[in-house]
Amino acid sequence: MVVETSPAAELFLIGRVLLGGVLAYLGVSNMLDAENKIEYARSTGIPFAGLAVPVSFVLLILGGLGILLGVYPMIASVGVIAFFAGVTPAMHAFWRIDDPDERSQEKTQFLVNFALLGSALIVLVIGSATWPYAP
Repeated sequence: MVVETSPAAELFLIGRVLLGGVLAYLGVSNMLDAENKIEYARSTGIPFAGLAVPVSFVLLILGGLGILLGVYPMIASVGVIAFFAGVTPAMHAFWRIDDPDERSQEKTQFLVNFALLGSALIVLVIGSATWPYAP
C-alpha cells in the first residue's frame, strides 16, 4: 500500500491521530453529558434512548481509539459508521425544524457528521491493509 512509504506513512499517522482522537474525544464528551444527551434523544423520538445513547458513546469511543491506534481498524470503522449512520438522520433532522437559526445549526451538524461518516468509510476501505505505526 502507498502509505507504507515515507512521508505518506507519517501523514497517514497524523490523519489517524486527528480523526481517531476527535472521535474518541467526542464520545467521551458526550458520555460526560449523558443525561442531557439522553433527554435530547428522547425529545427527538429515539426509542430506548436510555440504552441507545450509552451504546452510541461506546461505538464512538472504541471506534475512535481503534482508528487512532490502528487496532482492529476495520471493526473500529464499522462502529463509527454505525454511529454516524444511526445518529445523523435521527438526531440532526434539520428538515423537520421550522426555526431558521436552529435549522441552520442542525444542518451544519448533519453535514459535519456526514463528512465524518465519509472518513470512516475511507478507513473501512483501507482497513485491511497493513497500517504503518500500528501494532
